[in-house]
Amino acid sequence: MVKVIFLDDGGVMNDNQIRGGQWQELVAQFFIPRFGGMKAEWKSANRYALIRFMEKYERIMHKTPLLDFNPFLETMMDRWLTDMCKKVKINPPPHSERFQLVQEAEKWITPRVKSAYPGIIEIIKTLKRRGYTLCTASGEASWTLKGYLSGMGIIDCFTNLYGPDLINTAKRSSKYYQKIINDMNISPSDGIIVDDSSMQLAFAHKLGMITIHILHDSKCEESSCDYHIRYPNELLDLILKIEQE
Repeated sequence: MVKVIFLDDGGVMNDNQIRGGQWQELVAQFFIPRFGGMKAEWKSANRYALIRFMEKYERIMHKTPLLDFNPFLETMMDRWLTDMCKKVKINPPPHSERFQLVQEAEKWITPRVKSAYPGIIEIIKTLKRRGYTLCTASGEASWTLKGYLSGMGIIDCFTNLYGPDLINTAKRSSKYYQKIINDMNISPSDGIIVDDSSMQLAFAHKLGMITIHILHDSKCEESSCDYHIRYPNELLDLILKIEQE
């Protein structure tokens, strides 16, 4: 019997293509009062820093997916900030202050982003009313998730905001999901994973979790998912169907 539904964020609750542009605007609003510079400079710097961040993140994750995650995250966030400062041609704050400043920036920016998929907020509220325990299972940090969900008005629907920082494990192997299962003290079959990544679903499926693939424009890979839907607004109908099985 399903007890817990684990929801990814980007691609399931929020549209990454929409929030990317909003992030650039909000990054400028946050950093200009602190460091100066022009809005266009900060927006360009954010695009530059994000590309460099993702390229390095993917290289390291490909080689060492089971690395000690939290020190790695702090190093990557330091680089994100210093890359932006370099592009805006300002001196970054002292090393000891950078990670805290990045966290402050994310906590300020994320509640202001409006990128939820149509219908997903009411679906989450309905699932909560039906008695499900809701948690995230995301590659984003827990404080980032808290900001997004607070801005959506659904933070109270969630029990745990699992990002890699809470379990010190990247979302790149079955170990990520095993640690979540252990922390929740449930059996794998008690949990549904909802994600738009076939790779992540394969990791969860391997452990015996029920998997739902949100396809968007992808093709369904039957080996890595139990169910699939085209768009997030179809999730409630599928969950109700699973209840009857």
